[in-house]
Amino acid sequence: MAEARAIDMLCKAFSVEERSSYTIKKGGEVVIKLYWKPLTIADRDSINKTMKALNLGRTEDNLDFAIQMLIRKAEDEAGNRVFSDGDRAKIQNRLPMSIVLDIMSKMQGLDEVEEADELKSEA
Repeated sequence: MAEARAIDMLCKAFSVEERSSYTIKKGGEVVIKLYWKPLTIADRDSINKTMKALNLGRTEDNLDFAIQMLIRKAEDEAGNRVFSDGDRAKIQNRLPMSIVLDIMSKMQGLDEVEEADELKSEA
């Protein structure tokens, strides 16, 4: 039997079809639940190309990337996009930056790192 290739093992273990979700609440009430598939390098390149075409910048180091990622990747439970390109101005002007950054960090998996205190308490 042939040994599995590294790329095949990784693709099997980390499917880009697996969706994550995040429930946004205000005052204990659910505002919306967003779903998304993992951000891939191809997604990032596509977002950067869109940003360049819109003259919004060339790097991921700005909020334009967060907004474009939110527009592109956020879905409802059925898998339909919840934002359109026309929502950009409202996202920029009518949503607190903290909300956009919070969603972006969830979408990029930045908040899944264990806290140092949690690591110490498990030892």
